[in-house]
Amino acid sequence: MVIVVLSAFALFGCATTQKPLVGIVPGKSVETLQSAVGITATSGEHSTGGRGYLAYKAPDLFHLALVSPFGQSVLEAFAVSDRFTALFPSKQTAYSGYLSELPETSSLKSMGLLKWVMVPAPASTERESTGSSGDRYFFDARGLLERKVSPEGDEVFYEQYRNVDGVAFPESIRIANRFGASVTISFEDPQVNAVIDNSVLTPNLEGFTVLPLMMFKGM
Repeated sequence: MVIVVLSAFALFGCATTQKPLVGIVPGKSVETLQSAVGITATSGEHSTGGRGYLAYKAPDLFHLALVSPFGQSVLEAFAVSDRFTALFPSKQTAYSGYLSELPETSSLKSMGLLKWVMVPAPASTERESTGSSGDRYFFDARGLLERKVSPEGDEVFYEQYRNVDGVAFPESIRIANRFGASVTISFEDPQVNAVIDNSVLTPNLEGFTVLPLMMFKGM
């Protein structure tokens, strides 16, 4: 994911102080999310940033759009479970297939981390716990998820929680993959648990040449 984000924006050029939270509704979680986002991607010595849009519907639907400074769509990514589709409007080309079929070195492989990031942690009264999948969860003193680590070594950090319609929601998340690259996503005026039309989460492939996902070689 990091390499793809860096490539897209190239076409156009840790823990923090905890805030008190009030008004959180016990047991209320994120079922849907819509938000403008700011994105900063780092891979090796390369770093870039930009803006976009993220929509998510539990348990495993998401749509990420990256836009240029002029508001043009650079990349749109859609996922339904393991099924993944990437659209590149400037080339009228799309790639579609299953993330599990991609080699570990594929720049699209880590796109699956976006869904993993959104999966809620199991309830726990401990500061650290391990789920049935092998994921490790780390909680702050308020019981809010601070960090999640996959068995493969991918990590996500949840920072600066705030109250969004009764849900404790982070102002930003930082994803660090096992290869040393990272992406920070900052949420701007997120809408939590609002109705999302199915068309927002479904790629419109009309006019696109659709190729197998495994044919993607980078931008």
